Amino acid sequence: MEALAEQEDYKEYEALPTIKRFHESGAQIRCIVGPVGSGKTSAAAMEICNYLPHFLYERYKINKTRWVVIRNTYRELIDTTQKTVFEWFPNGHGKGPDSINYTIRYDNGLESELWFRSCDRVQDLKKFKSMELTGYWGDESIEIPEEIKRMLKTRIGRFPKQCPARFGIETTNPPDVEHPTYWQFKWHRPPPGPVPEFPAGVTGPLDKHEGFWQPPHENDRNLRPRYYADLEADYADNPDWIAMYIRGEPGIIQKGKLVYYNFKGTIHVAQGPLVWTGDTLYRGWDNSGNIPACVIVQSPSPRQFQFLKEFWSDKMGMVDFTKYVMAKCNTLYPDAEYFDWGDPAGETPFSKQDGGFTSNAELMRECGVNIEASEQNLRARIEAIESQLGVYDGILIDPSMTRFINGFLGGYCYPEIGTTGIYSDKILKNRFSHVHEAAQYVMVKLIKNLPKHKVKTKRGWRTVQEDSWKTV
Repeated sequence: MEALAEQEDYKEYEALPTIKRFHESGAQIRCIVGPVGSGKTSAAAMEICNYLPHFLYERYKINKTRWVVIRNTYRELIDTTQKTVFEWFPNGHGKGPDSINYTIRYDNGLESELWFRSCDRVQDLKKFKSMELTGYWGDESIEIPEEIKRMLKTRIGRFPKQCPARFGIETTNPPDVEHPTYWQFKWHRPPPGPVPEFPAGVTGPLDKHEGFWQPPHENDRNLRPRYYADLEADYADNPDWIAMYIRGEPGIIQKGKLVYYNFKGTIHVAQGPLVWTGDTLYRGWDNSGNIPACVIVQSPSPRQFQFLKEFWSDKMGMVDFTKYVMAKCNTLYPDAEYFDWGDPAGETPFSKQDGGFTSNAELMRECGVNIEASEQNLRARIEAIESQLGVYDGILIDPSMTRFINGFLGGYCYPEIGTTGIYSDKILKNRFSHVHEAAQYVMVKLIKNLPKHKVKTKRGWRTVQEDSWKTV
């Protein structure tokens, strides 16, 4: 820190325990995950603006480095990430409103060049294709498309030309358990939640990737009194936000307008695995596109529907997926009786290679699934689930259904149109939409078979099922 001590606006930096291990790591690609206010942005700024430049000089006599600093939106990049850099290193050159290049020169002759770039779309890939970099820092990295991070990994370790090392630094709030960040890194403190599931063909974290998951309240001494207590009070009606942003547990970042407003994780997600009662099971299928999905539902009483299991795949065709689900069901629920409903578009005929026509639904029937077309009307399907969420004990979800749960929390949403604050009237098609559509196809049919009654929900009186249900 000697090189910074003579700066006019110098202030002391003391690394927290988790961040100290991050600084000491020799891994090429490193990630800090933590709650809001945990000091991870300051740690990354110190790493690329001070520690790594001095390390490269002391070890390899490299006196000039170049870093790209990225965040998903330009405004957040300038107002938060860049602001932190300027606070710790205020005497660089190029500082000004909306500055995109900033150079820090040290008393010992070292120089670090920082390029600030936004990247919220895969199309932004072209910004980085010809860059020659020492390393990158991705702030709130779980919001940065994976394609861009993969491109950046090909551009680091290229400046200066004799640079013998490459560096990638990522800082972020907790990802959801399906996000690549959750499994790509070898975590020095195991993340809360289930053990990461690796994609097909992957047996462990990526090589030379180390992650540091901060415990809650590690940075309390550097925050104003009642910082987290006030946040908990502000978000008392949103326990999922508190779990993610204060306790540092895996969660989902909401990227649009919610489809369902009655969902509450503390109410609708079971505390432990749900058990099949041995009764009839109901399956909903998204069977019309390239990413098939299926959910399994049981109704232990006329007042409740329990979601037991989710299945999905982006690598299987309809026949292979159907056989896979059937095999799993035969193991989990031996001799069960099933009723199956799917997307009406699954009945759309297409040509067979050997002549004639078939459909996804017909292919499923040939596999032994007697599937029927469900309701086409999206509003009716959404209301079937929303009304059920709004009544006491109406829906309970097995905690293993992480994609389904994270869809409720914000993954299944109406996307914002640009940065206008206006939302599309079409639900975003993504990895969450398929299991949710599968759930809608089965629930809309089950709800129609129950007696109706009006109950009061947060958005007024609604017609729901079963005359003795209570509202949440």
